[in-house]
Amino acid sequence: MLATSLVLVAALLHATWNTLIKFSGERLLVIASMDTVALVFAVLAVAFVDVPPAEIWPWLIASALAEQLYRYLLIKAYRVGDLGLVYPLMRGLSPLVVLGLTLTFAGESLSQQQIIGILLIPCGMACLLWQGGGGERLPWSMLPVVALIGLCIGCYTWFDGQAVRLWGKPWDYLVWLTLLSAWPFPLLASVARRAPFVLFWRTQWRLGLAVGFCVLFSYALVLWAMHLGSVAEAAALREVERDPGGAAGYALPQRTFWRAKTPSLRAGAGRHAGDEALTS
Repeated sequence: MLATSLVLVAALLHATWNTLIKFSGERLLVIASMDTVALVFAVLAVAFVDVPPAEIWPWLIASALAEQLYRYLLIKAYRVGDLGLVYPLMRGLSPLVVLGLTLTFAGESLSQQQIIGILLIPCGMACLLWQGGGGERLPWSMLPVVALIGLCIGCYTWFDGQAVRLWGKPWDYLVWLTLLSAWPFPLLASVARRAPFVLFWRTQWRLGLAVGFCVLFSYALVLWAMHLGSVAEAAALREVERDPGGAAGYALPQRTFWRAKTPSLRAGAGRHAGDEALTS
């Protein structure tokens, strides 16, 4: 019951930060700000956690790499696809990836009902593809990108699950994973888009803090849940977040939460299309 409650709260938080990223005019800056908050937390906390044993480092590195690819592809997918379609599709694929890895490599025991429940998730994905979701349809050319995002999510979820089961310290794992994965996008924004990044923090620091908190807290809850119960079941249950995330895609079809507020920055955004120039 505790693991289920943790995953459900994490699902809501995860859907919240994905919605904020989708409807931001500067997705790269929002992700960079999100990672900045997480990185500050990790730097402050690292003195109070244990150093991972040698067998945990491969899981940490693999998860960090998968998360970087996930962030990069997320910006590309949300640039052209509707949240009500992209979000459920990419999240709905990940439990299948976790299930396949779990049954193949982890030897985790799952009941027939659990397996059938996870396998039913793609049915909802197929319905979304058929109907087209809210707003504009996702271009068919982006389907491989969305599928790759789902693969990344499934992989880093499984890597994390194996690591916390081996080590048994989800909070310590979160700190070290954040140290490994949270610096590239803030560095990219600081070097390539320094002026807009500074302006973002001056004018939208509350948004940056909110997204950073949602990411950290949701990740911590999921790690704790996977430590307590089944990794595959936690991954599947977390996909309840497809409902609030998809609903936001319908309710807020064209809104953006932040755009550059000076003529020079708007001109720069027009020339480079913001994060598009850095992620294309």
